[in-house]
Amino acid sequence: MAASSPPSQPNRTYTVFRVVRAGIDPLSAVGSERNGGRYHNRGVGGVLYTSFDKATVVAEVVRGLRARGVDPKNFGPEDWWAYEMRVSIGSLLELRDDATLSDLGVTADALVGNDTTETRRIGNHVRESGFQALRAPSAAANDADNLVLFMDRLPARPEVLSSMAVDLPEVA
Repeated sequence: MAASSPPSQPNRTYTVFRVVRAGIDPLSAVGSERNGGRYHNRGVGGVLYTSFDKATVVAEVVRGLRARGVDPKNFGPEDWWAYEMRVSIGSLLELRDDATLSDLGVTADALVGNDTTETRRIGNHVRESGFQALRAPSAAANDADNLVLFMDRLPARPEVLSSMAVDLPEVA
């Protein structure tokens, strides 16, 4: 499997969005550690899932709720909050590049499918190789990307810029 170590890159700053339940710290990775995620196994801490726009991150939350058998319409307009954040990243693996996918031995379809075996294998490898984040296609929104942050690898914690309530039934 390629991507054995991150190339030397200057830090780049990204603006991303994250949605969490009301009262949850948007920089907390406790939920992802408890449940696992597309690019990491349950029990692995310090992974934050973000998207480059609010609509995509909301779609990801709705998809995740439905996958667990939870109807997003059961929540009120103040139950979920979207946070805009700024993050600095020095080593990012892009999973939109065909050569990278070939080196990793995975197809683009596997990145957005329901089986997370391959994506978790990739996420574990990328993190262990020292990358700070990976950019991957969203499984919930066509032609949109997520930015998966490995918090223990980042040069600094993301900065929360703003927050707003999200009414999931409006977008569900």
